[in-house]
Parts: sequence; structure tokens; C-alpha cells
Amino acid sequence: MFNNRITYFFMRKKFLLASFLMLTALASWAQVFSIGGHRTVFDSRYNRWLCTLPQEYFGNDWTTTISYVDTLVTEIEIEGNVIGGGGSVTFEGLVGGKEYPTNVYVGDSLISGNITFTWLPIVELNGTIGDEYEYGTVTVNEPDSANAEPLFAKLKWRGQTTNQRGKHKRNYRIKFVNEEDSTKENHRFFGLRNDNCWILDAGQVDFLRVRNRVSTDLWLDMARRPWYSDTLPNARNGSRGQMVEVLLNGEYAGIYNMCEPIDRKQMKLKRYDEENGEAHGGLWMAHYWSRTVSMSNPYWFFADRPTWDGFEIKYPDPDEIGQTIWSVLPNAVWFANNANDDHVLCTDSLAYYYDIPVLQDYYIFIAALQALDNESKNIFYACYDAQDHPRLTIAPWDLDICLGQNYSPGVNLPDMVKPDRYMDWISHLPMINMIGIEEYHDQIKERYKELRQTVLNTDSLVNRYRSVIDELENSGAAAREEQRWSHDTDLVLKKLDLSAEMDYVENWIRRRMEFLDDNDCENLFPPIPAPIYPRGDVNGDFEVNIADVNALIDIILGGVDNSEGRSDVNEDDEVNISDINEVIDIILNS
Repeated sequence: MFNNRITYFFMRKKFLLASFLMLTALASWAQVFSIGGHRTVFDSRYNRWLCTLPQEYFGNDWTTTISYVDTLVTEIEIEGNVIGGGGSVTFEGLVGGKEYPTNVYVGDSLISGNITFTWLPIVELNGTIGDEYEYGTVTVNEPDSANAEPLFAKLKWRGQTTNQRGKHKRNYRIKFVNEEDSTKENHRFFGLRNDNCWILDAGQVDFLRVRNRVSTDLWLDMARRPWYSDTLPNARNGSRGQMVEVLLNGEYAGIYNMCEPIDRKQMKLKRYDEENGEAHGGLWMAHYWSRTVSMSNPYWFFADRPTWDGFEIKYPDPDEIGQTIWSVLPNAVWFANNANDDHVLCTDSLAYYYDIPVLQDYYIFIAALQALDNESKNIFYACYDAQDHPRLTIAPWDLDICLGQNYSPGVNLPDMVKPDRYMDWISHLPMINMIGIEEYHDQIKERYKELRQTVLNTDSLVNRYRSVIDELENSGAAAREEQRWSHDTDLVLKKLDLSAEMDYVENWIRRRMEFLDDNDCENLFPPIPAPIYPRGDVNGDFEVNIADVNALIDIILGGVDNSEGRSDVNEDDEVNISDINEVIDIILNS
């Protein structure tokens, strides 16, 4: 029986391998020539060949050679000029997005379309992709490399609201594996880390498409490093990435952020001790908003479950080690909840449980960008070594909902995303507790003023986003993205216009930073609510007693009335003996 199962497994694997190789062949049948040694990628949706080149090639005429990849190619005609195999061609005025009419004769077939150039990497996904991992291939064409081969991988959709039924521009998770035995196989792209796991982020609901990528880069530039980085300088509390253009099974799928995941390796957490079954480093993610992820009145905790009311264990992976280890996170959650009612405890111990410099930078970060979806959720919590110290540092994830972006393309709540909105949306108790401590409050203000001179300088902040949009426009990728996704149901049939959205974002940033600077930067913090005094509390000590009667007598006899209207207890627009009687009745009936 056991041998039959093994035989079935390998037969199924061979079937899947044959299936995705067939898909790869079908998707690449028209990729029959290269230009100057650079592979062309055929987009069957719009009948065009995309070719990525180094950016310095653009802006001039480019004379190069055409090489036939398919031996069945008999002739290639570009802008009316017939080019033989190895023949020379000049692309006049090479600019991103310009299309060169092309006919390719393959055997008895004619493929008509256009050649266009970009300097963004081109990523090809081939396979049947769904909610579960399936085998497929990934080809990453980088502009500086003429060689790109299909790489064996497991592929799946990823995301929560973006992965619901009826969605079109999906996010993808890629795990590169060895073709022979399906073991992990690492690959390095764009000068980033060498790893088997990569993510393609679609920016599905983002009308700018780059909010997540550019905002994460901002975080990496502005945030102080995790508290343990003195000994581990390569620890990163954020994900690096690169904007790319993606084709799915030979059809153009748009621009994506191809990025590193947040994991143990990224944050340099100490490994799980397999020999002794002992947890050291820990990583958890807050997936959705709840009272537990905001750390206010946490939900009942079950230690044997991998999730906890919005939190999920990311490392050590329960499926890999055979047990569920929550380690220090629950204690930090319960501390934050308890310390909210104990100023002394909070002042004494907040820095024991949380990486305060990083938490301060994170608060400034979400305040500046008004990152509504990252206040309690979309946060990674990391502990370097629970056996040494329980302190948690944090890293943001999924920054699409910021800079005036609504939660959904179909939502229209302008007051919620207006740039002069106060910080009344903060519910995350560690942050609330932190800004309630005078020392930390002052540190945040000084840190904000310091960052305003560098990465949060208004012009610098605007240019950070605009330069990326300019890159997409000048490479032709923005027009291709708009062509592919405008009026799609993902965007509730709205038009996609990256240039117009960038103008909106620039206006929003300028108004937001001006608002945060006002009132000596006190708008950076939640407004202090007006105190609610009990009726009859004339002297403002939150109690109603004989002292309030005495205060009323002083006022009636000509003393200064500092009660802000509370002295008119019976609300008859006069302050006299009847108000004294009213207070006495309140005291006697309390």
C-alpha cells in the first residue's frame, strides 16, 4: 500500500510537470526571436513583443541585430524592412512604449503585432494558479541580462480581500523548487536577497499602483533599525522589491511589485532549536483588525491554535515543527492592555516589551501617510530571541491604503481620508500608551521635526512617489497598465489614470504635512478630548460636593467664574441661589 502511494505521488508529479511544460510551450510559441541578445516576450492579449533593455539604451537610435530563436522562422519584417537572421536593424528614437509594427513568418503562419521596449524587468508566470500551490514556471527577464530561463516553481494566489471570488488582478506567492526533487531552490533577482520565496503584489485596489512599494521604501529609509541590529546589521524590518511587468500564461497582466517576504531570514531572528525543541526567534502577523490585535481587551487565548483573533504565527511554522509556539507575544498583548489603566506600569515597562525607537518611527510613519489599514493590522511583530529578551520590534506590510486612498475603489468617504484628519483613528494600545508618556511624546515630536528635514521633507516626499510614476510612464508601463485594467470590476469600472492620481497624491501630501506641522506639531497626536464633568461639578474636580456649593457662593458674590458655564447648574441662563439649591439636591440624592 505504501509503495502504491509513492508510485502515485511520482506519477502525479510527472503529470503536473508535463502539464506546466505544455503550458509554457503554448505561452511562448510566438517568442521566436531576440533583439541584440535580449529575449522578446510575446503578449498574446495585445499581439506585441515586449523586450526589456538597460535604461541607458533609451533616448537615441539603437542599431542592433535580430536573432531567430525558432528554426522555423523564415522572415521577420520590422516597419516594412525585412530582417534576416543575424541581420541589422535600427530602432529610431528608442523610447518606452513606442511600438514598431512587425510581421513574423513561422513556417506557414504569420504573426503580426508590434515590438515595444521597456526598462522594467519582465516576469512570466506559466501554470494553473489557484488557492493552493501548483507547479509552474517563472521566467525573470532583467534588463541587464540577456539570459533568462524558465525556473521551476510552486505558485498560488495570495491575499485576503484581494483574493475573493471575482477578483482579476491577483497577488501571487512564488516558491522556487528543484525540478528533480521539489526541494527549495534559491534565486537572486535585482540585487536583492538570494531566496526561494518571492511575492508579486498587484496593487489591486490602489489607483496609483505603487503606494505599497514606495511607502515601504520610505519606511526602510526613515525607520531606525531593530534594537538587536548592533550585532546583526543586516536585519531589516521591511521588505525590499522592484516594480516589474508581468505576463500570465502569455497574456499581459500589468505592473507588479516583486518583493521579498517578511520572515525570519529578513529580520535575522534566531533559529528554532530543533534538537531541544526550544523556540528562540518568533514572528507573528496581525492580519485583520480586532480587539486582540489592537491589544484592547484581548479575546480568549488558546495556546494550541496557530491563530488568535487576527494574529497568526509565522515563525516557527507550526506545520514544520509539529507544535504551536506563541512565545512572548501574548504577554506583550496582555501587558499593553493592563498598562493602559496604570500609567506608572506603562512608564516603567513599555520599553521592556516593545522596541520604542522603532515604535515611535512607526507612529510617525502611519501618521504622515495616514496609513489607516496599518494602525493595528498589517503589522509583523518579531522577537529576536525569546530566551534572551521578550522585546518586540515591528515591520509594516501591505501599505496600499494610505495617502488619501480609500479602503475600496467603491468606497467614497472623503472625510475619512482627508489630509487634515486628526489622529482620531488610533486604537493600538502600545502606541496610545507610548504617546501618553511625556518623555516619549516629546521624543516623537523631536524625531518628527528631524525627519521633516530629510525623508519627510515635503518636496522629497512628493518626488519619491512622482519619480516612480515618471519611470512607469517613460518606460511605457503606465500606459500598458491603464490599457489592461481601466474599467475592470476590480476598480468598480473606474478609469485608471496614474498621472491624475499622482497629482491628487501630491496635493494630499502637501496639505497633510502642513496640517501636521501646525500647532507646534501637536496635530501629530490624537486630539485631547474635552473633559466630561458631572452635572453640578462647578469647580471642575470631577466630584459634586460642598466645595461646589462654596464655589457657587463665591461666584454669586462677585468672584471670578472659571467654570466654563458649569455654574449655571439648572440651565436657566442665570447664576443665583437656585443653582445652589440644585447642587444641594444633587448631593443629597447621590
